[in-house]
Amino acid sequence: MRKLVLVLAVLLVACQPQESNSAPSQEKEAVKPAAQPTEAPAQAKEAPAPQAAPVEKTAPVEEKDSTQNQTGDSLFGPGDPNKVLAKVNGVEITDAEVVEELEPNFANMRKKLEEDILKLKLSAIDNMIDRKLIEAAAKEAGKNPNQYLREEIEGKVADVGDEEAQAFYEKNKPRFQGRPYSQVAGDIKNQLKSNQVRIFQSNLMERLNENAEIEVYLEPERVQVSVDDDPSRGSKDAPVTIIEFTDYQCPYCAKVRPTLAQVRKEYGDKIHYVLRDFPLSFHKDAPKAAEAASCAGDQGKYWEYSELLWKNQKALQPNKLKEYAKQVGLDADKFGQCLDKNTYAGEVRKDMRDGSQAGVTGTPAFFINGLKLSGAQPLSSFKKVIDSELKKQARQDKPNS
Repeated sequence: MRKLVLVLAVLLVACQPQESNSAPSQEKEAVKPAAQPTEAPAQAKEAPAPQAAPVEKTAPVEEKDSTQNQTGDSLFGPGDPNKVLAKVNGVEITDAEVVEELEPNFANMRKKLEEDILKLKLSAIDNMIDRKLIEAAAKEAGKNPNQYLREEIEGKVADVGDEEAQAFYEKNKPRFQGRPYSQVAGDIKNQLKSNQVRIFQSNLMERLNENAEIEVYLEPERVQVSVDDDPSRGSKDAPVTIIEFTDYQCPYCAKVRPTLAQVRKEYGDKIHYVLRDFPLSFHKDAPKAAEAASCAGDQGKYWEYSELLWKNQKALQPNKLKEYAKQVGLDADKFGQCLDKNTYAGEVRKDMRDGSQAGVTGTPAFFINGLKLSGAQPLSSFKKVIDSELKKQARQDKPNS
């Protein structure tokens, strides 16, 4: 049985989707089981990689048992349920009994396996669409794909001089741990040049996608997430609803604020944005900060107060929260009573339960019309999903016009 469990574990690991070099990094903080662990930020990239085609609609699929292969054997054991796998004092243990014993584990593993296979397929579709778009553009330009990419990307990348590299060094000095500029100049120039390449790649793929007729019929699972009665911006009747689960001490949650402001500016009344709380266990001041924001909301200053919290992530103790209330012009006594009585503690816990049920494991986590987007993603990642949703809505509305 130990061997069978080991085989299951190996199988599941083998089916995990590998992070692609072309995909934007997911910058988020994850739920951690141990108390006060060392925070390890996700790998960050300076610029987004090429974005592929937007997901547009779902085709009906036939429901099948994903635990069975083409021969009828189970992925979790041999096809013969009566096969004896072990004996204890002469008593046989059959394959069917082992499978029944492990069934609760199988249910979770099946779901995870199905999710991972879906992710692999979507990643493969993205890569294939990118490749076909490049091939078509290269053919139209009378070049082969490699020539086309060299001219469109490498040919436009400028050399990085000492002035630019030195400025980067001075701005990020702590990262170099005391090493002088002369030792790291080459690495800095290579990194800055690579950043330029990624930017030109992203711009090229965005342009090719905009000019192409693309329909993707496979889409990620949509998760039903309630907007509850949480603070929101934009019309509730907007075609796209973005629900964010956030943590006021999470650095990546603060980092994504400018991107969200760009999203709201670009899409205006097409977006209904909802902010829900998901303070992580190792951020001791985050739950109270979330309560404080709701207390400010009682006086009509939720968003103004929230902005102060993002700007002061390292100073969110209760006395500081009360100072910020005065800075945004709140009635200090009413705010203090709301905070001291834990008025919104239950509401914060409810947000956390809803987030956990929706599969949130770190912050920031977004659900765009139910499609999950994790981490401090670049604007292009939001645009990809939002544009796809708007196109889908336009197609649905067209017959009625």
